[in-house]
Amino acid sequence: MTDSSRLKDRVVIVTGGGGGIGKGACERIADEGGLVAVLDLRAELAEEVAAGINAKGGRAIALTCDVAVEAEVKAAVAETVKTFGSLYGMVANAGTAGSGWIHETAIADWHAVLGVNLTGPFLCAKHAIPYMIENGSGAFVVTSSIAGSVIGAGGAAASYAVSKAGVIALAKQIAVDYGSQNIRANAIQPGPVANSNLAKHAKEDQRSHSTPSAKLPRPKPWLPIRRVGDPYAEYGSTIAFLLSDDAGYITGSAIPVEGGYLAT
Repeated sequence: MTDSSRLKDRVVIVTGGGGGIGKGACERIADEGGLVAVLDLRAELAEEVAAGINAKGGRAIALTCDVAVEAEVKAAVAETVKTFGSLYGMVANAGTAGSGWIHETAIADWHAVLGVNLTGPFLCAKHAIPYMIENGSGAFVVTSSIAGSVIGAGGAAASYAVSKAGVIALAKQIAVDYGSQNIRANAIQPGPVANSNLAKHAKEDQRSHSTPSAKLPRPKPWLPIRRVGDPYAEYGSTIAFLLSDDAGYITGSAIPVEGGYLAT
């Protein structure tokens, strides 16, 4: 059961909102009363998510945005404020895969992964925070990963791991710098996700200039909770909680939502 008033009339942007955790977050925020801007590089998916929210009586708009491009982030944030009148929350969720041995990673691939996964959240914060200050409060949530804390059994994905560790530091920096402005910032660290876009990641691997990495000879990871996480009921609900006043004394934290992976 959701609290349909916990985020009532709070305007929230979700990047990468067209699928996976982003879609779950958009739907959960809307069900808790929030007004949602669904941002995604894939316009058709953003429109589909926004249409579904509006059909259920919520309020959402769809915007196309490449989070690695500052002009597009700035324009999307401004359009959200123009449409809804303010901005309270930013969920910097958009991300991309990255793999390869360090000595075989092309510099173009390194920059591409960090551009989306690390520079993207920085740009989201840069252009959202002024509106949060104007609003008198705000909340920033960024999607990190278990890879932000441990390399894991797969290995050979330095660009991804570095970017996901970096956004935890970004959340801490925002928390310290803007806490006096009533702005909180936290990261979530997901594990495996139900309905994740594996086809999208496969296409990203095909575009890579780096040599595909052979997996390291390590055992498969073991999950105490032996299933994948639900984008709406578990990941989306955690994000909605961190946006809400129920998390009013939580800031600068990285919240594991990963079935116990980090405990093993």
